[in-house]
Amino acid sequence: MKRIVSLVLLLLTVTTSGTVTFALDGGDAAGAACSVVACGVGGIFYILIIAVAIAIPIILIVVIIKFIRKDAISRGMPNADSIKWLGLLGVLGLVIYLLQRPDIVLVACPRCGTPGLPGRPCAQCGNA
Repeated sequence: MKRIVSLVLLLLTVTTSGTVTFALDGGDAAGAACSVVACGVGGIFYILIIAVAIAIPIILIVVIIKFIRKDAISRGMPNADSIKWLGLLGVLGLVIYLLQRPDIVLVACPRCGTPGLPGRPCAQCGNA
């Protein structure tokens, strides 16, 4: 993260100083002021682009990890807490998980109707 911030600051400094130098060569103070403002707006725009480019993959990975963990627990997988780390691979990890997860059909409890795993006691009423 420090490297990204340093790179952004370096690019902003080079861009700003270059633009101001070009504007001042003509002796036009209004042009110099305009270029400084434009560089500031451009710098903010660059920072927003970098922030979005970093935030989108992080949000996607968090959503995938939550989905994998919830689905693994609902399917009664014994390694539900460790399998969620496949989400760190992003979409590839989701595909791997979807291909290797067990195909279990949930059945309704005869007493309360809550869906559950076949052959296990009902989570809500305890009926076998």
